[in-house]
Amino acid sequence: MTSELSKKELDYFNHLTTQPFKDQAIFYLNCYWDQLNKDAEKLWDFVKSCREMDKQHWNALPPAKKGDEYKEGTKLDEFWSHKLLENYGKPMSVVEFRQEFKKIDLNFDKHMSLLELCVYWFQGNVSKVANYVPGAAQEVRKAQELLDQVEKLFQAATEALDKATKTDQQAQKTKDEATKSEAESAKKATEAKKKADEAKAAEAELKAALDELKAKETAHAAKTKELETKAESGSGVSAMRAKNELAQHLSEDPLPLRQAKLTTEAATKKAEKARVASESTRVAAEEAANKAREDKVTADAAAEQAQKDRQVAEEAVAEGQKKVEEAEEYLNEQKKKGGGETLGTFWWLDRELQERKKYMPKSGKEVKLVGVN
Repeated sequence: MTSELSKKELDYFNHLTTQPFKDQAIFYLNCYWDQLNKDAEKLWDFVKSCREMDKQHWNALPPAKKGDEYKEGTKLDEFWSHKLLENYGKPMSVVEFRQEFKKIDLNFDKHMSLLELCVYWFQGNVSKVANYVPGAAQEVRKAQELLDQVEKLFQAATEALDKATKTDQQAQKTKDEATKSEAESAKKATEAKKKADEAKAAEAELKAALDELKAKETAHAAKTKELETKAESGSGVSAMRAKNELAQHLSEDPLPLRQAKLTTEAATKKAEKARVASESTRVAAEEAANKAREDKVTADAAAEQAQKDRQVAEEAVAEGQKKVEEAEEYLNEQKKKGGGETLGTFWWLDRELQERKKYMPKSGKEVKLVGVN
């Protein structure tokens, strides 16, 4: 119990319980490395559980008590402490837990820090914890720096892969649009040719109608001229006969001529309509062809950019992998040296590195980085 501690020791212990869960775990691991090196994974799990429950506690708070954003705590209250122990195979009634919690809450603040959990779980000595001063070796700082660099490179690689994925998707989209435009252009071109052929046929039909009308008008005029000449130049019975024929010719129903005129009028309208349709489809076909060319240029540019982004992503992933190897090699060297006061720290750093490797970005995939602090 902390009642055994001096004021200086108690202040130091209380200070330790205000550090992040991870730092408390590393501190305890260094303090008890000889006894806990085989159980280090349990501390890793404790940190993970404490973080999860601390976040759940924050989520359950009323909006007025939450603040602007979540900030990781350093302790769990009685409710979440009870829940954590249940999750680790220690179910208790509320009354039983309150009695047990008196053994856990060493500084009587009605909260369980990770240090207090470790002392309780592993039956540690609070006096030893309150008097332990961890080493601050330069090697530890370098290892942490390498790990931070790994994190930054992983993040850069992930962002590069995300960007490459998006540009790939955009390139595919523009390619699909270009293909669609090309098909539409071909369709419009076919339609334009059809309309042009129809207009040509209508023009031919109109020409035939006009030729027929002209022939009938010429024949009618020629007969009229012939009868007029006979009527004017003749005499006697022949002249009278010519005049009668002329009168009959001029008064008879000119049905064939009227039909030719109607056919010509219909052919004219049909030819005009065909010309308008042909011109409209020609313009539409040209616009479709221009759009197809523009879309192809856009698709080619998008494909080129996607290739560049993929290359950048490949390089970022390769750089991250290289830094992982460098960090792993350095950590292995330091663990072999066996610096007693930092073995727990190096175990933890190596464990973080292994966790990062699980989520290491892979080339060509959109990967969400799961950070480990």
